[in-house]
Amino acid sequence: MVLWSLFFLAMLAVAVYANVLPHAELSSKLMEKTKMHYFANAGVERAIFEAENDDTELYDSLYDSWSNNDAAFNNVAIDGGTFSAIKDGAVPGDKPQYGLTDEEGKININKASQQVLKNLFEKVAQVEPEEADAIADSIIDWRDEDDVAHKNGKEDDYYRSLEHPYHCKNSDFEVNEELLEVGGVTPEMFNKIKNYITVYGEGAVNVNTASIPVMLSLGMDEGLAEKIINFRAVSSPRKEGAATEGVFTDASSIIELLTKVESLSGDEVAQMQRIVPLLGVRSDNFKGNITGSYVHEGRVETIVFVYDRKERIVKSWRET
Repeated sequence: MVLWSLFFLAMLAVAVYANVLPHAELSSKLMEKTKMHYFANAGVERAIFEAENDDTELYDSLYDSWSNNDAAFNNVAIDGGTFSAIKDGAVPGDKPQYGLTDEEGKININKASQQVLKNLFEKVAQVEPEEADAIADSIIDWRDEDDVAHKNGKEDDYYRSLEHPYHCKNSDFEVNEELLEVGGVTPEMFNKIKNYITVYGEGAVNVNTASIPVMLSLGMDEGLAEKIINFRAVSSPRKEGAATEGVFTDASSIIELLTKVESLSGDEVAQMQRIVPLLGVRSDNFKGNITGSYVHEGRVETIVFVYDRKERIVKSWRET
């Protein structure tokens, strides 16, 4: 009887263990996920702090503390875990840049002109000129309030005729991915331009943070865009009397400052004169791609958000 009692007690213990173990493992994983969430949240708080406390009030550039800042954003240790903030456009295999991404260094698809949108699809998405022109018209038709199609655009009658019909929105884009609803835009095109577009800001592109694809979309040729990149490189040679900061401090003096460092042809001066009204030097909307990692597990929790420094509000928040 003693042996049988021990046997049944052992079986009971095994059954209880088998029932409790999955719950214990689930509880442990939920605890780790919660910790990673708070590590990522700590990264968000650090990002907002850096955005609000940079040293330059009149302009923003890639030299500010919210940008390219390994000390603030590269695997920062905190209570058994870490957080990081990786900027948009990281290429697999290349060393990532750590910091926030300036949303106002991109093309605002709610504000951009037909020509800028055409340039974006033709020069960045590598679409044929006629197709790029039609997509640009369709984007404007999607965001404007009327039902009158532009010359090569698409309005509600087109979208209602599809196999799975829906309405033309006739108002602003709320997220970049909404561009995939516009007639003619494919996932392949979107993937090529997604790091260069935004729905935040007033539309002026920050010349201190804009990438070459963005500058090409504005109407610059590649040579002129490279000269702006060279101006922004503080290690580049400077003409006597030229600014040394590597930043444009005022939109009205962009051409003057650039010509002190780079030699511009007559055509390049004309390009700049056309494009300067589209440019700014200051930003208020910043995107963070924050990962929180629990060192004992190796997994990560990610928070992607957009912070408006002027309004002091988070405009977008997504957790994965």
